[in-house]
Amino acid sequence: MTTIPRIFALMLAACACLQTPVDAQKKSTSKSGHLARISKNRDGSTTKFVRDPGNRTMKKLTYIETANGEKVVRSRTFYRRDVFGNLRSGEIYDGQKKKLFRVVYGYHVDTGRLIAEDMFDARVRRTYPNDPSKEQPVRATRYHYNAQGERSAPTTFTSQPGRSSEDLMGWLNRNKPFSDVDRDPFKKVPANPNAKLLGQ
Repeated sequence: MTTIPRIFALMLAACACLQTPVDAQKKSTSKSGHLARISKNRDGSTTKFVRDPGNRTMKKLTYIETANGEKVVRSRTFYRRDVFGNLRSGEIYDGQKKKLFRVVYGYHVDTGRLIAEDMFDARVRRTYPNDPSKEQPVRATRYHYNAQGERSAPTTFTSQPGRSSEDLMGWLNRNKPFSDVDRDPFKKVPANPNAKLLGQ
């Protein structure tokens, strides 16, 4: 696999993670026993979370609606939980239902806290160079806890070479969606003092 598809796959995963509905409009529905939450993201896409009544599976669907009302799916993610409600595994698909990644969650034996999240490439089996029998995650995230039980910011490791974090942040800043303040139709725009009326 060349560098460009790897970068594209990592950017796709990063964009999927960045579409958190922080300032999004949220609505909860309950149709035929399924519990759902629908969020409108800043980039105009919509994210729909649906879980079963037993809270054992959850589906996340991110799509965008075209002008004629057609829904174009960007990504699908399926999560599985154990009997205690903890995430155990997940599968990430693109809009064409092609499996891209699988995710495995790990918990501490004594405390039961989330400590590991490993994302594996579902298209190609990647192994450690020194141990070909063991599969290597594309992205490994680790969580640490202090004495008060507060979780630290996650530490993430990637095994595939790619762009630097500065390049990624530059790309994100250049392609950042407009905020709600920028889209305000009643926002005061300074007038040009040298402007003339049309026809003069």
